[in-house]
Amino acid sequence: MSQADWDLIYKVHVLGAFRCTHAAWPHMRDQGYGRVILTASAAGIYGNFGQANYSTAKLGLVGFGNTLALEGKKRNILVNTIAPIAGSRMTETVLPQNLIDALKPEFVSPLVLRLCHESSQETAACSRSAAASWQAALGARGGQDLPPRPADHAGGGR
Repeated sequence: MSQADWDLIYKVHVLGAFRCTHAAWPHMRDQGYGRVILTASAAGIYGNFGQANYSTAKLGLVGFGNTLALEGKKRNILVNTIAPIAGSRMTETVLPQNLIDALKPEFVSPLVLRLCHESSQETAACSRSAAASWQAALGARGGQDLPPRPADHAGGGR
């Protein structure tokens, strides 16, 4: 891996998350309310061959989010990190088709909505979102094989 490849991934994921959060933080602090969702990756949690730069950047966002959660909690700024596992162009070459079909990207949205909701108290969580959304939906809906909805997360499962 070249230094340029390493730097590019760092700039996009770590520096990009820092700059967006840094710009929004004073506004959230001053109003006494805010929600931040950072996006990590299973590659950061478990590693992935040939992606040391990406894995490092994505797991770095977990530490960044945990620290911001500690700093923001007293001002009702909740910070959580999701690690989406979903069928996409990035995963179509490494996941079997039945798993790609089952882990639709839109299954991540209900979890993000729950974490951003004004009634949420969850902070410093790292949720493996597609699988967690599906699992929470199955539990909340009596084991039925249905896609998750925002209401399925109202009780708080990760």
